[in-house]
Amino acid sequence: FKNGGAVTVTGVVAYNGATAYVPGNLASSGGVNYYCIAATTGNAPPNATYWYAMPAGNLLEIPHPFVNNDLFRWTQNGRVITLTHPDVRPQELEYFGLQTWTVTPITTAPSITQPLGLAAVAGAAGTRSISYVVTAVKAETYEESIAGAIFQLNVTAEGTPAAPIALTWTPKAGAVEYNVYADPYQNGTFGYIGTATGAAAFKDIGFIPDFAITPPLARALFATTDNYPATCAHHQQRRMFGYTDNVPDAVYGSRVGFPSNFAISSPLQDDDAISFRIAGKTHQPVRHLVGLKQLIVLTDGGAFTIGQPQQPLTPSTLASDQQTYVGAAADPAPVIVGNAILYVQARGKVLHDLRFDVEVEGLAGRDLLLYAAHLTEGLTLDAMDFQQTPHSTVWCCRSDGALLGLTYIRDQEVWGWHRHDTGASGRFLDVCVVPEATEDAPYFIVRRTIGGAFVRMIERLEPREIVDFNTDAFFVDAGLTYSGAPATNIAGLGHLNGQVVAVVADGNVIYDGNPAGANAAAFTVTGGTLPTVLATPASVIHAGLPIRYAEIETLDLDVQGSDVRDKKKRVASVSLLLRNSARSLSAGPDSSNLVQLRLEPYDVAQDEFTGRVEVVLQSAFGDEGRVFIRHTDPLPITIVGIIPNVTVGG
Repeated sequence: FKNGGAVTVTGVVAYNGATAYVPGNLASSGGVNYYCIAATTGNAPPNATYWYAMPAGNLLEIPHPFVNNDLFRWTQNGRVITLTHPDVRPQELEYFGLQTWTVTPITTAPSITQPLGLAAVAGAAGTRSISYVVTAVKAETYEESIAGAIFQLNVTAEGTPAAPIALTWTPKAGAVEYNVYADPYQNGTFGYIGTATGAAAFKDIGFIPDFAITPPLARALFATTDNYPATCAHHQQRRMFGYTDNVPDAVYGSRVGFPSNFAISSPLQDDDAISFRIAGKTHQPVRHLVGLKQLIVLTDGGAFTIGQPQQPLTPSTLASDQQTYVGAAADPAPVIVGNAILYVQARGKVLHDLRFDVEVEGLAGRDLLLYAAHLTEGLTLDAMDFQQTPHSTVWCCRSDGALLGLTYIRDQEVWGWHRHDTGASGRFLDVCVVPEATEDAPYFIVRRTIGGAFVRMIERLEPREIVDFNTDAFFVDAGLTYSGAPATNIAGLGHLNGQVVAVVADGNVIYDGNPAGANAAAFTVTGGTLPTVLATPASVIHAGLPIRYAEIETLDLDVQGSDVRDKKKRVASVSLLLRNSARSLSAGPDSSNLVQLRLEPYDVAQDEFTGRVEVVLQSAFGDEGRVFIRHTDPLPITIVGIIPNVTVGG
C-alpha cells in the first residue's frame, strides 16, 4: 500500500521464452500477471515451480513462505526488511522499485565465496611442508570470504626475495583483493602473511605469519527447524537475532557492517560475530531486541542491557545487566518514542515505558495503564505501532477488536488514553504506521460483517488536519472520497454492499448514516451504488460507515479543597468551547436525557465554528454532576473546554 491505496502493476511485458527471468521479475500470460519465484529460461507460466500467479485487478502480491498462522515480526534497515518467525527460516524482503520486490532466505555466510584452484611453486623441492589458504575480499565493502581449500607445499626452505614461493589461484568475480595465510609449522593454524591486490597471485618471500589474524570461520545458523530466530533488531552496524526454540535465551549478532555474515575468527576479533545467552534470576526467553544507547534485551522476566554505555559491542565486552524485573509479552513488538521504549508487559495487560534514567544510573519505567486499568480488564493488547506525526500517538489493537490510542509526550509528562470503535461490527486486528509525505499514516486490518459474512479490509486513518472545512472533513469509517467534476450519483462502494452509509457532499451532510432513520433505505449500498441521487451536484463527496456516535462524558464533579463531592448537585447548563467544529451536538446529564444545541435561525449547524456555545440541560439534583455530550453528524468537533453551570444542594 502507498498513499492510501493498494499498489498496482502497469506495463507488465508478455512472457518471452528467450528471456532469462530472475526472482522478482514480472511477466503476463493469458491475461494473468505472474511473479518469478525461481530463475528460469523457457519455463512458461503457469509452471508453479517458477511462477506465482498474482490476483486479478493488477494488484501486486508477493509470495512468501509464512503460512496463515505465522504472523512474522519485522525490522527495517534501509530498503531491506527482515522477517522472523520461530517456525520459518528468517527472510529478507528487499525493495528495488515500486513493482520490484524479492523475498529470500537469509544465509549467515559471507556474501562472497572463497577462491578456488590454489597452487604454489617453490624454488626447489624438499621434505619440509608449508600450507597455504587464500580468502577473497569483496569490492566496495571489503567483506572477507572464508578460506579456500588448503594447499600443502613441500620445500627445502622458506621463500626469499630471490627465490620466492609463487602462489596462484583462480580469479574470483567481485573480488578486489585476496588475503593470504600460511601455516609453516603444520599446527593447523594459519596466520596472515599478506594481501594480493588486483591479481590472483602472491609471492611469499619468507613472511612471518601473524597468528593474531586468522581466516574467518563460517557458521551456518538459522537453517534448520527449531533453530529459526523469533525476533531481530539492528545495533551498532550489526544485525541481531534472538530466541530459537532450541535456545530461547540466546542472542546472535552479525559481523560489524555485514548483516548476513556471522563468521568468527580464532582468536576472536572485535568485529567478529557475537553470540551469548541471557542469564538471570529465572528462565529468560528473549522476546524483543532494541538498539538504543545500548543493546536492550526484553525477556519474559525483565529488561537487560548488554555491553557498556557509549562503547562498541565486541565478543569480549558482553556484560549483561538486568535493569528491571518487568517482563515483556512476545507480541506485540515494542515501539520507540524518542528515547523511550514502550512495550506490553508479559501476559499482555499492561503497557510500560522504559528509558535511561540518570537517577537510577540505568533503565527505569512506569505503568502507563495505572490510571486506566479498566481498559484491559479481562482483555489484552495484541498489536501496536507509533504515529509520531502529527499527534505522538501509540495505537493499540485490543483482543476484543477495540482500538485504543495513547497520546504520549514523555518530555512534558503527558499521556492519555482514548478508545475508538467502528461500524459494521468492526474489529481492529492489526496496525502498521507508514511514513508518508505530510504525516505518519496508520493503516489497520479491520474485520467487518458485510452481507452476513466476515471480510477483512486494509483501511487508512484519514489525516486529522483540516485545511478546507468543506472538503477535508472526512469523518466516516471504511469510506471513500469522490473528487472531480460535479456529480450526483454515488458509486464505487461495493465493499459496503447492504450497509447504510453517511454522505457529506461539499461540506453538507446529505445523510448522517442513521440506520433507523426515515431515509435509511435511500442510503443503503446496493451493487456498489446508492439508490438516491444528489439534488445538487457536488465536486467532493465523502461516503462511508457512520460513526454512531462520537461521545464524551465528564467524570463526577469534584473541586479540590471543597466538600462538593458528597453534595447533591444539578448541572443546569453547560458552556462548550469549540474550535473549527460543526455544532450538531446534544448534551445532557446522561445519554438518555439529551438536548439538541439550539442555534439562531440564521446559523447553520454544519458550518465551521470557533467559539463558545451553551446548552440548557434537562437535569435534576443527583450525586454525580456529570455532563454527557453526543455528536451525530459526520463532521469534526473539537471541544477545548467544558464549563458546567452547577447548583449545589444539601
